[in-house]
Parts: sequence; C-alpha cells; structure tokens
Amino acid sequence: MPKSARRSADLRAKNYKVLKKLDKAGILSRLFLLKKIVDIARQQGKGYILKMRHLAALTLILLLAAPVYSAKYAGDPFSLGVGGRALAMGGATIAGPFDASASYWNPAGLNNITGHNLIAMHAETFGSLLNHDFVAYSHNRGDTAFMIQSYGVYFYYLGGGGIKITDLDPSTLRPYVVREESHGDFLLAGALSGRIKNRIDVGLTVRVIYRDIGTISGYGLTTDAGVLYEPYDFARVGLVVTDLLSGFIRYSGGNTESVLPTVKPAVLLTHRMRDFIGRFAASGDIKFEGIKQAAQFWVGDVSLDTHFGGEIGYRETVFGRAGFDIGNFTGGVGVNIRRITIDLAYLHNSSLEETFRISAGVAF
Repeated sequence: MPKSARRSADLRAKNYKVLKKLDKAGILSRLFLLKKIVDIARQQGKGYILKMRHLAALTLILLLAAPVYSAKYAGDPFSLGVGGRALAMGGATIAGPFDASASYWNPAGLNNITGHNLIAMHAETFGSLLNHDFVAYSHNRGDTAFMIQSYGVYFYYLGGGGIKITDLDPSTLRPYVVREESHGDFLLAGALSGRIKNRIDVGLTVRVIYRDIGTISGYGLTTDAGVLYEPYDFARVGLVVTDLLSGFIRYSGGNTESVLPTVKPAVLLTHRMRDFIGRFAASGDIKFEGIKQAAQFWVGDVSLDTHFGGEIGYRETVFGRAGFDIGNFTGGVGVNIRRITIDLAYLHNSSLEETFRISAGVAF
C-alpha cells in the first residue's frame, strides 16, 4: 500500500475513534439539534448569524449531556423567567411587584401577597422550539405572631423534542439518525418567608432538579435566599442570591456539575396619583462564571446583566407595562377583575423569533 494511502487510512481510523467518543457522550446528537436551531433562526432572521450570547445560551441546552465540570450556564434553563406581569416588566421584579410567582423571583416577596394565590403559565418559546410551563401556589397565613408567615410551592418545566440520536457508519465515517428523543428540565420548589421587625422580609427556597437530555439524565438540589427592606412607603430594595450554596446536578454518567451563585440586587419605586398607580423596577444579575462576552457587562470572571421595567395601573384593574430584559424590549398588558388576573407579555429578540407569554391567576 502506498504511504499516502496508509496515512489516509490511519487518519480515517483516528477520526472514527474521536467521533465515536463524541457520539457516546451525546455531543453529536446535540450538534444536530443545534444546527436545526441555527437553520430556523436564519430563516426567521433572513439569513443573519445568531449573536454569540444567544448561541451560547442555546448551546447550553444541547451540550449538557457531555461529561463537563464547568459551572457555566448550568442553571440557565431555569432563568427564562415566569409570569406575564414580571416578564412584561423585563424580569426586573426581584423587589416586586409580586404575585403567586414570588417564590420563583424572590421568596421574601411571599409576605407581600394576601390569602391563597394560584398562577399558571404556558408558552412556546423561540418559534415553538421549546415548551415552557409554570404553575405556583402561595399562601400568606396573615399571622404576625410567628416569624414564618407565608409559604409557596411551584413547578417549572422547559423542554421539547427533536434531539436526533445518532450512530456512526464505519464505512463512510458519517453519522446517521437512529431515533429522536425529547429533552426537558424539571424543577420542583418549596419556599418559606418571614418578617423581622415589620420592615425586613426574608425568604428561602429549596429546589429539586431533574434533567433529561435523551441519552443521560441527572438529579440536583439547590437553594435560593432573598431579603426585602422597605425604608419608605414608596421605595423598596431587595436582594436575592440564587444557588446560595452552589447547587449541583449529578448525571447518570457519573459526572457532577455545579451551579455557581448569582447575586441579584433590585429596587422598586411606587407613585400614586388619584386612581392611577405607577411602578418602576430595576434589577441586575451578577454572575461569577467568566461568561464575558455572553453578558452585557463584564470584568474578568464577574459579569452583569440588567433588567428594567415599569407599569401603569388604573384602579389596580387594568395595566400597561414595558421594560428591557438584558437589552431586549418587553411589553404587555394585564387585567385584574374580581381577584382573577390575566397577564400577557411580549418579548422581543433581535436574533430569534419573538415570544408571547400569557399567565392567569386567581386569589381566594
């Protein structure tokens, strides 16, 4: 055999071994879905290339099955936000205003709702690529004799289908599709909230994670903690630390992935004028994952993403809302009639298809 042919055969054999390892790790399957997402985005966006930070976020969902140890993006599937009211305000509601979704945004906010509350949301995100569902229940006991005054539970799901499980054809060294699988991230959480000296609210959320990515699955546990302080009747400041003790996800392949804490400071300002009320909210996500260009602002391993939003309400019945979620415009409307609320949010994305999210709630 000529030397050139022998070198070519050796190279093909090495490539086959590398690709086989990638396929066992599930990476090739995720790359097929990633290509599918990029093709959809190009069609929707008339041929432009995805921005890097959006591409990185999508890559997270696709490559989680690989045996990695970095904490980057591990918790991102749970950071898309919930509730039409909060999302229409740019996701800036760490300090309020609150509804039954408070246990998701800031468990300390459970003290700012009354009685029993339910909320549910369904959305199809990025052009029906992902299903995003959320349901929550909260109860304020209204008993100031005990420190623990409120509690809540919620269920969060993000997932879809279309993951192509592949194998390699040894004769052509090309992957072929064996079957299609679905993927999903499931979160079940419980929260408690109490009050200190009638001015400071504190809360804690414990979250149980289940992640299924077709070829492997994993379980995890993490905690969030929040605090609210109201120095004036028109101003409230808040702080949440998600994944306070560095959450983890342990996969069936034997690997464990950590989720680093995110610090979220926030402020809420309120102004009333006759039958109208206006609220302005601002918050930031301070991360320590070294995501750099994937964030709005960064220095070294520290990054910052911002959220701004506001709403104007008439007699606490009809609302108009607008905001900016990490630089992307958001807007929406809401109605509250006889303790039944319906909220609609519009989320603009310059690289992917726009998303509408609607939620409904009831207080009793």
